[in-house]
Amino acid sequence: MIRREEADATWLIHQAAHAYIAGQIAEHWVGNGSMQLSPREELVLAAYAHDSGWIRAEQRPVLNHYGQPATFTEMRLDDHFDIWRDSIQIVFAQNRYAGLLTSLHCSALYEQRLRYVDDPPSAKARIRHFLEERHAWENRLIEALSTHPRYGLAVVPEALALNLRLLQVWDYLSLLVCMGPVFEQTLDDVPLHGQERVVIQVAANGPRGIAIDPYPLRQPLTIWIDARPVIGGPFASDEDFQRRLAETGYKPMVFEIGPLSARSPINHGDR
Repeated sequence: MIRREEADATWLIHQAAHAYIAGQIAEHWVGNGSMQLSPREELVLAAYAHDSGWIRAEQRPVLNHYGQPATFTEMRLDDHFDIWRDSIQIVFAQNRYAGLLTSLHCSALYEQRLRYVDDPPSAKARIRHFLEERHAWENRLIEALSTHPRYGLAVVPEALALNLRLLQVWDYLSLLVCMGPVFEQTLDDVPLHGQERVVIQVAANGPRGIAIDPYPLRQPLTIWIDARPVIGGPFASDEDFQRRLAETGYKPMVFEIGPLSARSPINHGDR
């Protein structure tokens, strides 16, 4: 679950809705104007489906230590491992190459956590064990796909690194859109053409959107999702929160993604 704080409510966005936005970004990605994704369909599938394992956990959402709805970064470590395993297997069942990219994406996130997050030693040990599991699985799959007529060239290190970075960028841009507010920042190592990597600028595009320069999508995007606005909190227990959420209807949200030069202050509210 993604928690988005706005002035009048806390919006709860499903991880699958975030992945839908990542998929829309992937579908329209043209880099510098002529970038060809390869293999295109599998990359787009990974963007759309990489968080498919969250559905069960989101049926019984929990609170963080402050009595507020727990966001995806506040889950128990073992629960997070199980969610990733489910996500990877769901994507793998649809397409092995997309499943490989999803696992590599997961592994890269936990490798970053080991480098930058000061977890207790016991948690670091569990992460290392999980990464050993993932790397062994990935290596077996890479070997199995190395002679595949479609994926053989797509599992060589350079191609895998490029496609993983694309998935990471799409995931990050979608998270920026969902979590808000967007602060001006740069994102480096962004593939725009072949092996070419550049730094892009990202800024707010109205209260619910992002503006990007150079703009890597085929056209400006208006993306609709449904989410639930929760009023109040902190909650006394997971059960209290779950009852409140069950009584809360979905409302539409709309996000705008466009070029930095054309960003708009328009507020779409919760239409």
